[in-house]
Amino acid sequence: MDAKINDIGHTNEFIASQYFSAGFDAVTASPFVGYKDGLEPVIGLAKSQQRGVLLLVHMSHKGASEGYGQTVIDERTGQRRPQFEVFAEKALRWDADGVIAGATFPETVRMVRSILGDSVPIFSPGVGVQGGSLSEALAAGAKYVIIGRSIYESEDPARSAESMRRSVEVQG
Repeated sequence: MDAKINDIGHTNEFIASQYFSAGFDAVTASPFVGYKDGLEPVIGLAKSQQRGVLLLVHMSHKGASEGYGQTVIDERTGQRRPQFEVFAEKALRWDADGVIAGATFPETVRMVRSILGDSVPIFSPGVGVQGGSLSEALAAGAKYVIIGRSIYESEDPARSAESMRRSVEVQG
């Protein structure tokens, strides 16, 4: 469920429990709320129910860099770094099941992959309508790509999906 959970722990846990009860196998969550009394209850609930939490490391829209790309002081090292790098490291520490990093920013996907290695898969939205490239996102390190509107807004969704699939086969 791509609802970007982003509140206090008790509320976050309730939200996640409702989505899990409705049949969703994973939720997206914003790391801006922090771990203690923020996402810790969501991650705990997900683990206890064998569900997943995808941490939102960088979004796909044009203004995403205003928050996720801003330069921050890393509280652990005291160094200036992009926010998304700090969030990628938190994904490792918090045992996230995946991260979101927009396909519209392939260099960001590449940097996130360099931090995560093969430990945590990257899901990359923004392919197609938002301008993200399927092949660039995969080459940068995305494990999964999200191609919503380019398919469901198409006059022939099946043909559009097949065309995307073939474009990867030709390159791969």
